[in-house]
Amino acid sequence: MSTRSAERRGAERLACTFAGRASHVFLRENGESWSVGRLLAYAADMARAVPAEAGPVVAVRSDTAAFLVASLLALWQTGRSPLLVDPAITSEPSGLRARGSRMPVLAPAEAADPWADVAVVESGGAPINPRFPAGDEAEVAFFTSGSTGEPKIVRKNAYQFAEQHAVEAPWLGLSGRPLSALCFVPAFHILGYIYGFDMPACSAGSTLFCRSSAPQDWIDEIRVRPPDVVVAVPLHYRLMTQVLTTPLPPATYVSSGGPLDPVVGAEFHRLAGSSVLQVYGSTETGGIATRRGSEPWQLFPGLEWQCRESDSRLLVKSAWQDRADEWCATGDAAVAEGETFRLLGRADSVVKVGGRRFSTGEVVQTVLTEPAIQQAHAVVYERFGETAVALFVVGCKDVRLTAADVRRLLARRLAPFKVPRTIKVLAALPARGLGKVDEDALRSLISPHASTLESGIES
Repeated sequence: MSTRSAERRGAERLACTFAGRASHVFLRENGESWSVGRLLAYAADMARAVPAEAGPVVAVRSDTAAFLVASLLALWQTGRSPLLVDPAITSEPSGLRARGSRMPVLAPAEAADPWADVAVVESGGAPINPRFPAGDEAEVAFFTSGSTGEPKIVRKNAYQFAEQHAVEAPWLGLSGRPLSALCFVPAFHILGYIYGFDMPACSAGSTLFCRSSAPQDWIDEIRVRPPDVVVAVPLHYRLMTQVLTTPLPPATYVSSGGPLDPVVGAEFHRLAGSSVLQVYGSTETGGIATRRGSEPWQLFPGLEWQCRESDSRLLVKSAWQDRADEWCATGDAAVAEGETFRLLGRADSVVKVGGRRFSTGEVVQTVLTEPAIQQAHAVVYERFGETAVALFVVGCKDVRLTAADVRRLLARRLAPFKVPRTIKVLAALPARGLGKVDEDALRSLISPHASTLESGIES
């Protein structure tokens, strides 16, 4: 696509909804309906509230999709871009400060957020005349999860969303009609932004954000108003399989934000009657590939890839990443398999133990081939001044599993130096937001004074 086409598409894709009928109901949330006109009127309240001296980026902190969508429209209209902040973050990230000054934070007045500089109340007044970012204009910025340290800001330009949408919507079979989405992921997360906001907005469709934490509520929402696409992370599918008894309406069931346990994917397919479409990518790279079940990854059209020889890290190049002419390093290690790749796990999981290199992802994948094991996660830690690996596993329901059982399984399938020194069987893996494994919590379970023999039999 030419630069001129990318610029035009960047602006026009959102005008499809927000420069259209004011009566069109675009968003539903918590039993409330939000028409285009109501969202634009709420945006007018926010635009008036933004301090005149505010810089080019303004932070937005809310778990309410309606507030976030209205803030997008408001800040674009004032020539600024929003930084979407997870309200669950309790300590202020350093990224909110530039040259010693703190960027203003927008939040709903009813939330009584202690971070809020501008607390906005919906007045029901006149709507704004929307303006949309295009081309190289910054559209929105995200904080990464911060699961491995201080959250960092990733800025995304309008052309990046335009380019990815032009490829992804037809690739997923979600183009050519108004798209209805049911999103279990917050709108401040890039997964919720792309599939819960951007895709429906680009098709004059509609979206429903479900903020309930109860799996039965998620299932009920799917049944009451069957969507075209369901947006979720692996945790949602794992919990739904525990209460699902009859098939669900057909839809594109998307999972992203982390690996989907093959056992969970197969069980959801059996119970729901629809397979889960896994989407692989990151905030920095955008979409990379998709697959169903344990099939090989299918690359998005136009994306290039290679595995870096030095550390097996997967590198990608696409028109929708920040520097389209440069290779972008993902956080994952991979090996080539025919025309595609197989993921080995996090690139930082490649360790050197006893002078030999291997990926802890290989250990996890090996142990998950055992039907009695439902989940597994490996972490690296220091033991007596040397690098060591700890493996944590969760057994399937009604299965009695010990660390010795796991060790025997690995000993049959892996070289001795790859078998972790510490193996623990847990009732559940500790998790952060959106179900990501809390590695700090796992490391806290490791005894730094355990001997090789003791660590080998811990359970």
